Order: sequence, then structure tokens, then C-alpha cells
Amino acid sequence: MSTKHVFDSPQGLVVKSLRGAVALNPSIRVHASSKTIYRTSEPSPDGSHNVTLISGGGAGHEPAHAGYTGRGMLSASVSGDIFASPSAKQITTAIILGLFGGDGRGDEREKREALVIINNYTGDRLNFGLAIEKARALIPNLDIRSVVVSDDVSLLKSPNPSLIGARGLGGNIFVCKILGALAERGASVGLVKRVGDAVVGRLGSIGVGLDHCHVPGRVLKGAEDAALGADECEIGMGLHNEPGARKFKMEGAESLVREMLLAIYTSREDGPFVGDGDETILYVNNLGGISQLEMSAVLDETLVQLESKNIHPLRVYCSSYMTSLNAPGFSISLLNLSGVSRDLSLSSSEPTPSSDVDILQLLDDPTTATAWAGVTQGWTNVKRDRIVEERESDLLVDSLGHLLSSGAIDGAAEQDGGAEWYRRVDVSPNRVRRAIERACENVLQAEADMTRFDTVVGDGDCGETFAAGARAVLKAMQDDTLDVPSLDPSQLARKLGEIFEDNMGGTIGALFALYFTSLSTALINSSWEAAPASALQSLSSYTPARPGDRTVIDALYPFCTTLSSSRSLETAVHSAKEGAKSTEGMKARLGRAVYVGGAEEGKGNEGLPPDPGAWGVAAIAEGLWLGYTE
Repeated sequence: MSTKHVFDSPQGLVVKSLRGAVALNPSIRVHASSKTIYRTSEPSPDGSHNVTLISGGGAGHEPAHAGYTGRGMLSASVSGDIFASPSAKQITTAIILGLFGGDGRGDEREKREALVIINNYTGDRLNFGLAIEKARALIPNLDIRSVVVSDDVSLLKSPNPSLIGARGLGGNIFVCKILGALAERGASVGLVKRVGDAVVGRLGSIGVGLDHCHVPGRVLKGAEDAALGADECEIGMGLHNEPGARKFKMEGAESLVREMLLAIYTSREDGPFVGDGDETILYVNNLGGISQLEMSAVLDETLVQLESKNIHPLRVYCSSYMTSLNAPGFSISLLNLSGVSRDLSLSSSEPTPSSDVDILQLLDDPTTATAWAGVTQGWTNVKRDRIVEERESDLLVDSLGHLLSSGAIDGAAEQDGGAEWYRRVDVSPNRVRRAIERACENVLQAEADMTRFDTVVGDGDCGETFAAGARAVLKAMQDDTLDVPSLDPSQLARKLGEIFEDNMGGTIGALFALYFTSLSTALINSSWEAAPASALQSLSSYTPARPGDRTVIDALYPFCTTLSSSRSLETAVHSAKEGAKSTEGMKARLGRAVYVGGAEEGKGNEGLPPDPGAWGVAAIAEGLWLGYTE
């Protein structure tokens, strides 16, 4: 692979790239500190607000998603570091700028609608999910929903398919164009989501890499340097150098394209991907390192093979839509238009029936996003001052700061505050404070066990991660940044979520932040016994983990559901502990533990310790009860 770069370090590279994207489009701006690109278009003449469309992901996939921000596509996009999901705080800022940065401030109490397009990767699902839940708490009149793009068909036939589901590939940009045009036409968020889900359900993609890409500044390990042989390629390679489905001996473009199309043809369990007479769209994506000479030839070969199957696409697209740095590879995507129409016709509760949506017209609609073919962008002779523009972006975020602050959520809750709440329910705030303290102490006592368990089934950091969260909560109570007596339950849950987000890393930290942010919202409208189950339901929207998968859910689910049904904290704690114990010897279906144990070797999982995350949740639950009853 090529390891030479103009910029030999990733430091500052992402922001410079975003500034370059903004220089190409006079209708967008960059907020550098959050790595957000947003539209600055004028509000509609009638003062109405179209659905705000947000997407993003790690850097390295340019022109995604900055190049697809503009009228007719995305309202705002957000970038993480190279191949790393943006943080929930970045995404929340992007949502706010998408809502209020382009259409003018307006009245924040007005009803607004937004939709977030997410590629199906664990980090993206959790961080975007947390930002969505934060936005719901920040803006009470916001109807915000999401569409998850999972178009990769390469691993669907794997002997051990991931519960996460198919990965998101370059089809993400296809979805952005269709939904962006639909939103621009004034469709409701409900209709935009339904169309998005229908398109994703009928979109199949598969990628191939002739070699891996190289990240600027990264020193190669020997295994990476010799990843593929001179006559090999890797079918199903992901957008971040992830392993593909299998290595394939290169014997010419014809056999390679045939193999890729076969994977798409046979990807559906309910029959062929394209039925007799079905109308289709072809979308070929350059992953960054293939010459235009070869890409056009790949397109021709793909069309020849499709035509041999009597498949004649109504639209054909070929460009570098969503890349993987300098990866020498490409992906092929097919959209079954007829299948989308059939799926949409099954439900039609909107004033504009779903079945009336014309996907071809939406693809043909103009956009000011510069990276999409068919862009319509008018330049003026007004000189642009980039320093002034960025200063204006900073001032805009400052002016919207109340929407990003803790106080905004407290105000949205419309609660009476902690002191009044404790008086009203006749509960001592000192007992609640002691319950939280004891829960943290219990976690610190269980740290060694969690570390020992995770050394066997993971990377050994689970105990350390839980302990970091516990210490952060204890410190916050000691310095009164977490002043329990002054906070009602919703405010307390929200504060805890913020602490976990800032101090617990990895998937566990994102899960805890998501759960407590959802719990904060649930406590506004639900009783304290019912709210945990409601928050669990929200969490389930962003993770496929369910009881029996050997995760934190094995303890959290019985705790929440038992508390809701029995209204007894003691009984719920017992259920959480039993759930954690049940994971001993349980086969994992998610996370690194999937690859540990003797199941694949025929040895079973009898020797596996309990799941460390579930053990930590049980320790928290037990500590809450012990502290509250002292």
C-alpha cells in the first residue's frame, strides 16, 4: 500500500479538510471546534421549517459528509477524527446548528422535525443515539428520528453473523440524496423516515479492496504491510480497513464483478434481490485509490453483466462518493426501485401517501451540495472572508449555548427542583445521596472481579472503566457539582449521564450515558418505578443487545422490568444479581467476548466467568439498595 502523504500527520488535518470543503460552497459554514458543517440558507418565505437532515461519521471518507451538505441534501454534517465516530457532544452541536443555523433562529418553541442518517457501526449508533436523546431533552417540541443505513451484503452469509447487522457502506450517500430532496419538498419527518427505511431495505452494496488504505502518520505493523498478496483482493472489505468476507484470487475484472454481483443477487432471504421486471438503480463508488480510467471500465463491465441478467438500471452513478482514504478499491450498489415502491405501498397514513413518492425524481432534484453530480450552485462576486465566517459560526454557537447547556434541560423538565420534590414525596435527600455513594463504593469493591473476568473474555479494561465512572460520581458529590438535594430525579439522572459520558470510555460509557439521558427524559412523564423500563426501551433502539447475549443487558433488563412490575427496589436488585450470575458460562453474541471460549472448537463455554459488565450493573444495583436502607 502507498504510505506517502502530503500531510504526514493527522493533527489538524480534518479541520483543514472541512475548511477546504466550505471554500467550494458559498452556502455552507464550518464550526471548527465541533467539526460541523451547516447550511446558511434563508428561511422559507412562509416561515415554515422543513425537516432538518443530519449525518456524519469518521473522517477519511471524503467528500462525505461535508460535500453533501447543502439545500436538497443535508442541513448539517459532523466529522470525527480519522475513522472514529464523532462524539455525542459534537453531534448534538451539529443537530442544533442544523435546526437553528440555517433557517435563522426563529422561535425555539415552535415545532421542529429532524432526521439523523446513521451508518451501522457500533460507535456511530451509540454516539448518534446519545445525541438524539439529548436533543429530545433539550428541545421539547422537537420530533427527531433516525434511519440506520446497513447496505453491506458481504457478511450476511457468515456462519456467525453479527447481531449488529450489516455494515453501512457508500449507499449512505444515496440515502442522503433521496431523503434530502424529499425533505426539501416539505415532507413530514414520518414520511421521510418511512421512505428512508424502505430504501435501506432494498439497497444492497458490496465492496472490494485490492489493498488496505493507509492512515497519515500511522506506522505500519508487519502484518498490515503484507495484508494481501500480489494476486489477491479482499471482497467485503469495510470502510475502515476492516477484514472482508474472504480473499479472492484476481483473475480479471469479469470474474471479480461477477462474484460481487452474485453476493447482491443472493442477499435476500425472501427471494432474489431483483425479480423479473423490477426496475433498478446502479451506484458504483470509488473507495479513493482507483483511477478514473479503470472506474469507467468497471462501470461498463458491471452494466454488461447486469444486462446479461436482463437488468437495465434506470439511473447509473459512478464517482468517489464515500471513500476510505487512499484505498484501491470500489463498491457496487443496487437499489431495487420496484421493491421500494411495493414496501411503501403497504403503509400510507400520511397526507401525502408513501406510494406517491417518486425516487427517480428525488434523485434528479437539484441540490447545492457540491459533491453530488447535478449540483446547482450560484456563485456571487462577493468576497468571502473565511476568518470572519468562522468567527460568525463561533458567535452563533455561543448564542445557541443555552440550548447546549445543562440549564436548558433542567428548564425543559418543568420540574419544581430537588428540594420541593423531596418534600412532596417525603423522601430524605440524604438517603438518596447515600444510595449513590454506596453504589459507587460497591463498584470499586467489585473492580478486581470485573477486571479478572474481562481479562478472560475481553481486553481487561471493564473494571477500570466502571471504576472511573464511580470515582467521577464520588468526586462530583464531594465538590457539589452533583448536588443531590438540589436536583429532582430527572435532573439527577441527566447529571449522572453527563458524568458517565465525560469519564467512562468505550462502549460501556456510551451505553451508560445513553441510558441515563433517556432516564432523565422518562422521569419527566413517568413514575420512578416505570421510568427505568422506559429508558431501557429507548436504549434498545441503539443497541441490538438483548437478555441472553452476555452483556450488561442481562442484569439491566431484569432490574428495570422487575422494578416496573413489582415496584420493589429490593426485588429488582435480586433480579439484577441473578441476571448477572446467569451469564457465567453463557455464549457471547456481541462484543469481543464473541471470539473467546471453546464453542467454535467444540469445547463449550463452561469455563467462562460471568460477564464483567453485567457484574458491574449488579454491583450498582446492590449498592443502591444497601445505601438507601442504611
